[in-house]
Amino acid sequence: MNNKKFFESIKDSADFFRNMMHVAPLPIFVVVDGQCIYGNERFHQLHECDIKNCQSCGLETMLHESDKLTLDKTITSLEAGEVARLPLQLNHRAGKQTAVDISISRMAIGEQAVALGVINQRSEKERIRRLMDRLAFHDTLTDLPNRVLLFDRINQSLSRFNREGTGFAIAILDLDGFKDVNDARGHAAGDALLKMVAKRLTECVRNVDTVSRLGGDEFALILQGVNNENEAETVLRKVIAEISMPFAIDGVELNVGISIGIAFCPHDGASIQELLGRADFAMYEAKRAGGASYRISTGQMAEITSRHDLTPLIDSVKLGFEVIDEQHEEIVSCIRGILRSLSGNEGDDGLRKRAEYLLQLTEDHFRTEEDLVLRYALSDQEQHRFAHKDLLRQLQDILPGNSEPQGLTLMTHSFKDWLIPHIETSDNELVVQLKAAGATGR
Repeated sequence: MNNKKFFESIKDSADFFRNMMHVAPLPIFVVVDGQCIYGNERFHQLHECDIKNCQSCGLETMLHESDKLTLDKTITSLEAGEVARLPLQLNHRAGKQTAVDISISRMAIGEQAVALGVINQRSEKERIRRLMDRLAFHDTLTDLPNRVLLFDRINQSLSRFNREGTGFAIAILDLDGFKDVNDARGHAAGDALLKMVAKRLTECVRNVDTVSRLGGDEFALILQGVNNENEAETVLRKVIAEISMPFAIDGVELNVGISIGIAFCPHDGASIQELLGRADFAMYEAKRAGGASYRISTGQMAEITSRHDLTPLIDSVKLGFEVIDEQHEEIVSCIRGILRSLSGNEGDDGLRKRAEYLLQLTEDHFRTEEDLVLRYALSDQEQHRFAHKDLLRQLQDILPGNSEPQGLTLMTHSFKDWLIPHIETSDNELVVQLKAAGATGR
């Protein structure tokens, strides 16, 4: 049978295409109305689920709650034929998780919207890397973007404004009455309340917007394409109404309100300091008005306090050896400079130079340590050199070629996660050995 005849014989055969999908070499699944209604053989092998229960399987058995919400929102936002790719964690029956990339597309079969997902597995190393990235950029309690990721997304929005003229809004939100709940019911109830607040806030905004937790009972929103009070009013009133509804925790109804201040780019500024400062001032005006309300920026700006300043991610570790301590301080100072630049929306060239200087400082520091190890014939020379090489390789991988703010922030977090443990262990042991060998550090 030639190809043309073969195609004619199978083009209307549902069994043919179903069987082909079932033995496809990649895990494939189908989602309808928030439920996984089909998975092929590779999907069931990966997910370790019972094929007989496929049609009744909700996504909650497949994904963590936050990943399920991400997938749900992505599917809803997709146009027919559009493809989105998401890095997620796939659950297993044994309680394990696998880092995967899911490519998802949406189509219409009759009047029913159907989403088709294809899974690519990631290595264990990639899973750990992604976990670290998530911890660096997300609040551990609510799983919302933290202030570091908020600053990145504001920077991205500012860049989009500079390129395309697309405005946006920044809102600062502070709960009314949260301290009373925390004092009366305890921190566990307070934490549960914050998680519920985070969920309600996320449900109030669109997929393109950002909800962030700044810390404590304070949150922030980025509302894309929102340029004035008329465009913001609906979502702000919705947020106030949703947060004002009672929260049921351990059988007890708890009540809080929320005060909101909002500023608009470019009307209220085109930098992080201006937008956050003006939104902050407006939020306190809402507080002074009795709370459970919002206020629009009047142009007055609150001082950017530590709540909005990117607090240095690492502190200098003093080991009592002058030359090493001085180099540690230079590295810390450079990281602080990058963070200030990120919060001030510095241009790409300035950020690139700071990032390159940071890498140079680290290379010089490692070279100094290795010279000292050789000069004083200390033990574990190769181990120390290997640790330096591995750290530099990781940082060079993270260092973005185009100096995108998120990449730079990830780099600074990687210094926190990788360099500080190295200082506290290997460098500390090195200084002990140097002092024992008679080195003074001057």
